[in-house]
Amino acid sequence: MKRTTVHAVFAVAALACAVFAGAEAIRLVKAQRVNDEVAAVARGLAAASAAAPAASSGIAAAASSTDTIDSLAPRPVQLAQAVALAAQRRYDAAGRRFEALIENGVHDETGRAALFDLANMYLREGAGAGDDTGTSRSAPMIEQAKARYRALLRMTPDDWDARYNLERALRLAPEQPTEAAAEVATKSRIKLRGAQSEDLP
Repeated sequence: MKRTTVHAVFAVAALACAVFAGAEAIRLVKAQRVNDEVAAVARGLAAASAAAPAASSGIAAAASSTDTIDSLAPRPVQLAQAVALAAQRRYDAAGRRFEALIENGVHDETGRAALFDLANMYLREGAGAGDDTGTSRSAPMIEQAKARYRALLRMTPDDWDARYNLERALRLAPEQPTEAAAEVATKSRIKLRGAQSEDLP
C-alpha cells in the first residue's frame, strides 16, 4: 500500500512538471516569435532610413510607408516600432504608436512601458535634447511629459524611474502655485483670541 502511494505521488509530481515544462515551452516559442518580429522591424526601419532618397517626395513616401500602425502585430512589436521611430526622431509617428498602445490597454506591462517611453520622448523634446544647441526648452512638451509620468505613477506608485524623471521635469519647468492654493493659504491665516494660526490643525 505504501509503495503504491509513493508511486502515485511521484507520478503526479512528474505530470505537474511535464505540464509546467510544456507551458514554458509555449511561452518560449511565443517570445522567440516576438523577438524575431522586433528584429525584423528594426532591420526594416534601418533599411528604410538608409535607403530613403534625398528627394523630399522620396523621404515622405518612405516615412509614410513605415509610419502606418500595424494593429495586428503583437503589442511588444508595436512598442519596438514606436521606440525605433522615436530613436530616429520621427516623433509624430512614434507618438501615434505610443498613444495607440496606451489606448488599447495601458494597464498591462506593454502599455505602461509605452506610457513611460512617451513621457521620456516628450521630456527629451521639451528639454531640447534634439536641438544642436541643447538650450531651447519647450514648456508644453515638458508639461505633457509630467502628465504622462503622473498617470503612470497613479497606476504604479513604486515606479522609481518615472518618479525620478518626473522630478527632472519639475526641475526643468517648476510649477507655480495655483490661485486656489494661494487662496487656501490665505484663509488658513486666521487670528483667534489667545491662539496663533500655526496652532490650528
